[in-house]
Amino acid sequence: MPPPPEASAAPGPEPAPAPAIPDKIPFAAKAAYGFGGVNDIFGHWLYPNVSGPVFTMYLGLAPNLVGTVLMVARLFDACTDPLFGWLSDNTRSRWGRRRPYILFGSIAAGLALPCLFFASRSWDASAPWMHNPLFWFMLGSSFLFAPIISLYNMPYGSLGSELTPSYHERTSVMAFKAVIQKISGIYLAFAWWFAERPLFNNPITGKPNVLLGMRWAAAFAGLLMIVAGFANFFCVKERYYAKAAQQPKTRFWATLRQTFQSRPFVVLLAINLVYVVPTTMIGGLSQFVGTYYSFGGDAGAMSYYYLWGSIGYFVFGVLGVFAASWIARHHGKHKALLFTLVTGMFAFGSSWWMYRPGGGWLIVLNTALTGFCSTGLWVVLPSMYVDVVDDDEIRSRQRREGAFTSWSSWVTKAGMALSLGLANFLLELVGYQQSLGAAQTPGTIWWMRFLFAALSVGALLIALMLLASYPLTQERMQAIRRELESRRGAV
Repeated sequence: MPPPPEASAAPGPEPAPAPAIPDKIPFAAKAAYGFGGVNDIFGHWLYPNVSGPVFTMYLGLAPNLVGTVLMVARLFDACTDPLFGWLSDNTRSRWGRRRPYILFGSIAAGLALPCLFFASRSWDASAPWMHNPLFWFMLGSSFLFAPIISLYNMPYGSLGSELTPSYHERTSVMAFKAVIQKISGIYLAFAWWFAERPLFNNPITGKPNVLLGMRWAAAFAGLLMIVAGFANFFCVKERYYAKAAQQPKTRFWATLRQTFQSRPFVVLLAINLVYVVPTTMIGGLSQFVGTYYSFGGDAGAMSYYYLWGSIGYFVFGVLGVFAASWIARHHGKHKALLFTLVTGMFAFGSSWWMYRPGGGWLIVLNTALTGFCSTGLWVVLPSMYVDVVDDDEIRSRQRREGAFTSWSSWVTKAGMALSLGLANFLLELVGYQQSLGAAQTPGTIWWMRFLFAALSVGALLIALMLLASYPLTQERMQAIRRELESRRGAV
């Protein structure tokens, strides 16, 4: 007789699905990531922010040479960003794609930052540019520093694009980061004020040794940059790494082509560019307008109100964070960005009336108003860039945070380079002469004031028109998330 058939085993229980990772990021991770934003502020903005007071007002280097250094160095900085973004996307390691670069980049940048101010006042700042030691020191040190800060910042920005799949939590992350960056932004003005203190007076002349003061100010900023790098390495995880590790590596030029095929990305880039160029230009002009028009050439008085203006920029900037975040959560990011652009037109345009002779506290108020709109923009716009990465994954089936982060940075920095150079060339175009000191002509003063107010207002009008063509609404992003999770599962 044939053996009896084996009884089929009773089916076991269905395996439990993997627990869903919450969309909300733990506070410690959010705080660590936000703290990492100080490296962007100190690494990209401390040097150009004090270059006018230090290298033109104190050391006497012609503003067109300072502008040339800032423009060329920022262009070189921009060119290194796509390289590190591409390398980060294609890195596979036990620590992930981003965190090794963040750790080593923060250490290198923190140590290198004070070295930017190891010039000497004994160098002849009036020599022709080909034989000007101060000019070549600025250019050489800036070129060496550029790839170091890019080594940190591109993986760091890419990390922010993969912390959460939630449309609203992304805005919360960028808001947290923006608040911390506003705090660090106060230090940019404090550094100039700190360098002017009697603590650093030359014992022979009795006048402030601004170079020595800036070295100490930069050294403290560098220490914070290193601590921020360690915080991100140990406290922040790469949420999409398991998926990204399975995708094929991409070629550099193919990445460039695919990135600029994204229409939402191109729209955001254009908005970013038309905002960055004029506001960076007037950032330099504000010091000259305030010093020579409001305070008759008294750089010490301007540095005092500049410090208070930075505090006001922080306070109103925090209010701008809450305002932009609230609008984004209840009405979508499109409406939040619209709000910040409109308020920006009022804030920047009002400088014509608020920068007036002796009006130090009006300068503080105007700086605070610009902080309200600027901070709101840097909360909403980066969160919208993260949405673009999801939209791209629908088409490419790859997570390419580094590509979008680095190419957006490249365009932004190219615009900044153009504006930093133009700001100093505009000074000479309108008749500014460093040798005249407080005796600048009335025509020069008028044109500086006009450009200071009009450039940003005109650019923000263009940004409003561009925003009308942006397609990634809140409803569209919710549909994209559903499609991605049905295709590859929740992450």
